[in-house]
Amino acid sequence: MPAAERRQYPRLPLNLDLTLVVGDGSEPQRGQLRDISQGGCFFTAQFGARRDGRVTMDFVVLPRSICNATGRVVRDQGGDGFGVEFGAVNPELQEFVDELAAASPAERPLVLSRVLDPEIHIA
Repeated sequence: MPAAERRQYPRLPLNLDLTLVVGDGSEPQRGQLRDISQGGCFFTAQFGARRDGRVTMDFVVLPRSICNATGRVVRDQGGDGFGVEFGAVNPELQEFVDELAAASPAERPLVLSRVLDPEIHIA
């Protein structure tokens, strides 16, 4: 069965720029949050992430929500990016994903324009 059909939650495209902070002490890098769901997400990056590596994601959604999720890398595509399965998601992130899912394609840019300073930590 193809991976898309095994997913518990539908993925929503984001293509949201972010900062990736790697636990090895190297300089932060730019990346992109390509898609998200209630169960996980996919990041594009110029480096691979170690399978089963821990990931923490934080960002602000205006007017004053702080979205947070923790998870682990379940798929590494080398220099193309990596997939994360969430282990814990706070209610604000759940609400953000629900709002994004309910938005029409024309409304999604407005929803995404309220996101500030996405930062991903990889250990």
